Amino acid sequence: MKRDIIRIEGKSILVTGQNIWMSAAEIADLFNVTAASVNNAIRGILKTDILNDYEVCRTVRIDGRVNLDVFNMELIVPLAYRFNTYYTALVRKWLVRKATAEAKEQPPIFLHLRSGFIC
Repeated sequence: MKRDIIRIEGKSILVTGQNIWMSAAEIADLFNVTAASVNNAIRGILKTDILNDYEVCRTVRIDGRVNLDVFNMELIVPLAYRFNTYYTALVRKWLVRKATAEAKEQPPIFLHLRSGFIC
């Protein structure tokens, strides 16, 4: 499974693609918290039954021998609101900007046919 991650460089949020699945250790590194606190927060979120673990968690095999639990954006977003660090604040601001950004309008394509124009 190809999986993408989120990184912070300086004050910029970098996303390697659209299929984001990150391990607890990667999320802890992103938010500058411990992996144990991320795992505790994940358990707390899943305990509420708002998210289903079978939708937001997968186990992937790394290097053909090690299994790793990874979590998608649907779980990473509430995790960003569980911690109060500089890095979670950056992620939260980035999420809000992405959610409220105006959609880029595609210019119309005109096709010229013998009988006239079609838009």
